Amino acid sequence: MTLQAPDAGELTPELIRDELLAHLRTEFGLDGVSFTELPERMLGGFETLIYGFRLSGDVPPELSGRLVVRVMAEPGGVVKARKEAAFQNAVADVGLPAPRVVYAGGDRTIGGRAFNVMERVAGHSMMEDLFADLAAGPQVADQLAQVHAQLHELPTASVGEALDAAGVPRHSVTIEGQLHSLDRYVADERLAHLAPAAAWLREHRPAERDRLSVCHGDFHPGNVMVHDGRVTGVLDWSGPQLAHAEYDIAVSLVLIAVAAPGLVEGAPPGTFEAFAAWYLEAYERYRSFDSGRIDYYRALRAFRAFARGTATRTPGVDPALMPRDQYPWANPGALRRLADVLKETTGLDLPLPPGVEAE
Repeated sequence: MTLQAPDAGELTPELIRDELLAHLRTEFGLDGVSFTELPERMLGGFETLIYGFRLSGDVPPELSGRLVVRVMAEPGGVVKARKEAAFQNAVADVGLPAPRVVYAGGDRTIGGRAFNVMERVAGHSMMEDLFADLAAGPQVADQLAQVHAQLHELPTASVGEALDAAGVPRHSVTIEGQLHSLDRYVADERLAHLAPAAAWLREHRPAERDRLSVCHGDFHPGNVMVHDGRVTGVLDWSGPQLAHAEYDIAVSLVLIAVAAPGLVEGAPPGTFEAFAAWYLEAYERYRSFDSGRIDYYRALRAFRAFARGTATRTPGVDPALMPRDQYPWANPGALRRLADVLKETTGLDLPLPPGVEAE
């Protein structure tokens, strides 16, 4: 599920090249360093602008290989970049294959946007394996589920310590933080008709467990790299959480079965719905879960997307609530499927946003 890359706006290749090189020279004292491979735009999701590059000259070992710079797609983004670096390095330290952040930009920015420099892992995405041979879907789903279950078994203490060290507020990686964010949407008078769903999520929130899991928040076949049959890296840690594992499972189900059908052209009907079912069946072979909690978190993820997608189509909404104009959930098909998920999980029949007709 490789999504269209966000608009780079004023971030020209020359600006990326010059500011990135200046930061690296300052941080590592590399006056003579230059590029063997100039930063080149790579496809990615909607949260970051991604460029691959390679340095020349006498550089420290961590900068000697193929690298990636991820620049936040919106101005600022310092906390998001710090959170990404903290999670990635913490999970890499305890054995999960994830690209290590070798330079967290911190307060430095490129074109006014936060960034991280990280390793570039070998291989290709699981999505490519799926579409190379659709008959291999159950095997791809099994491998995806296995690495996801491994992630959810990781200790969380080191992640919490990394967040504290990076100055990232703990509430920014909690379900409570998500619910608080959604309250801002229904407080806008033009979106007040969505309030019943926000209230349902508050009223039906599952009790907290003593042990939470490291959750990726965007785990799907397009974000898992493989090489020679082995997982080489879990990418795109822009929305991680410390939450119930069922939250992460539910997010994956919504991404695969609800978002993907409208984002990947040419897939036979039912491909992603079947893949989501295979993934869930495989996950249960590796790790148990509570299906009731999965239903709740499907509703949470669907409502988050539905609220933001509705905001993009509703004139007069507070601009602070508006996602980028390329927001993938704002297309009519996705919004209809999200409404169906909400009806199934909450019983609420939310009105579709302006310009979206029921089928």
